[in-house]
Amino acid sequence: MRSRSFASAAALIALAALPGLGLSQVVSQATVPLIVEGNRPFVMLTFRKPDGSTNTARFLLDTGGGGFLITEPLARELGLTWGDVESEEGMQFAVVKTLPTVSVGDLQLRLNPERTLAVLGRDNILPAAATVKAEGVLPGHVLSQYEVVFDYPGHSLTIALPNTLTHSGTGMPMPVGPRSGFPRTEITVNGNSYGMLLDTGASFTMVSETLLKALGEQHPDWERHTGAFGEAATLGGQTLETMFLPGATWGAQTVPRFGIVSQKAGTFERYMSQMMAAPIVGSLAGNVLKGFRLDLDYAHQMLYVTPGGG
Repeated sequence: MRSRSFASAAALIALAALPGLGLSQVVSQATVPLIVEGNRPFVMLTFRKPDGSTNTARFLLDTGGGGFLITEPLARELGLTWGDVESEEGMQFAVVKTLPTVSVGDLQLRLNPERTLAVLGRDNILPAAATVKAEGVLPGHVLSQYEVVFDYPGHSLTIALPNTLTHSGTGMPMPVGPRSGFPRTEITVNGNSYGMLLDTGASFTMVSETLLKALGEQHPDWERHTGAFGEAATLGGQTLETMFLPGATWGAQTVPRFGIVSQKAGTFERYMSQMMAAPIVGSLAGNVLKGFRLDLDYAHQMLYVTPGGG
C-alpha cells in the first residue's frame, strides 16, 4: 500500500512538472481571504498573462461545479482564444485553446484543458437573481485535487496538496465522485438519513420535491411557502417550494433551524446522482454551510466539520 508520504512526494513531483516550476519553487499550501456574500464563498484568483503581468479576478468556489468557467470579458483580457461554441441551459460555452496560468495565493492550480471554458456573452457567472458578481467558477474537479478548508466564520480559505494539513473538527465519510469531484455527505432529519451533495456554490439548500412533499405530509406544522421565499430567491432557477426545518443532525453536529427549497423530481435522484459516488436527494448549501468550518480531505474522502469555526 502506498504511504501518505509517498503520495505527498508524488503530488509535489506532479506539480513541479507544471510550466515554469521547479522542485525548489513548489508551494504546498496557501491561505487567502474567503469572501462570503449571499451565502456563497468567493476567492480572488491571480492570473499571469503571457507578457508576465498579472490580473486578479473574483471566482465562485463551487464544490458542485462542473467546469472551470471564465466570463468572456475576463477571457479576452487574459488573451485567451476558444474553439467551437456550444449551448447548455441558455448559456454559451467554448473550450479555451490555451490554459491560463492561475493561482490561489502562491499555489498554482492544475487545470484540465478539456474542462476549462469561456462563458460567452456574460460578465457575471451567477444567476440574475444573485446580488453579487463573479468572473468565473473554481469547480469540484479542480478542488478535488487538493485538501480544502472553507472557514466560513473565520473568513479564510486554505488549499493544499494532499497529505499536507492537520485537520480539525469531527470527521465523517465524504465519498467523492471519481470524474466530477463532487463530495457527498448525509444529514439526518427526524431519524432519517438523506444523501446530499456538499454544494458550496449554491446559496440555499435544495431537495427533491418528492422529499419536501413527504416532509410536509409528516409535519404539516412546519413553515412552508410556494416558490422561493426570503433569501432562497438568490438561488435563481426554478424553485417550487420553500420549507423551514426545525433542525437536523450532520454527523456529530447539530444544525439549527434552516430552510430548504424543492426542485423538480428527478433532478437529484436521477440527473445529479449519476455524477456522485452514491445516490442523493438534494444538496446541502450555503445557508447551512456558512455556520461551520469545513475541512475537505478529498484524497481520503473525509470531511471534518467544526461549528462556528472554533
